[in-house]
Amino acid sequence: MLEHFCECYSNLSGLILCPVLGSITPLFIPNSRIRPIRLIGLCASLITFLYSPVPRIQFDSSTAKSQFTVSLYSS
Repeated sequence: MLEHFCECYSNLSGLILCPVLGSITPLFIPNSRIRPIRLIGLCASLITFLYSPVPRIQFDSSTAKSQFTVSLYSS
């Protein structure tokens, strides 16, 4: 089952999912518990920060097309 999950999983999805989970999780903690809320926010931001170079390292520029360059004089 994990193989099927890994096929459709993208590094960018994980990069987006971590801060989202880090922002939703404190909603279920009482407001009087400030320390765990801050700790969850810190952990989510650190994990996102440390994980962010992974998509760049795994990027294969030899297969990338020039999708963001637009020629003004195309025929």
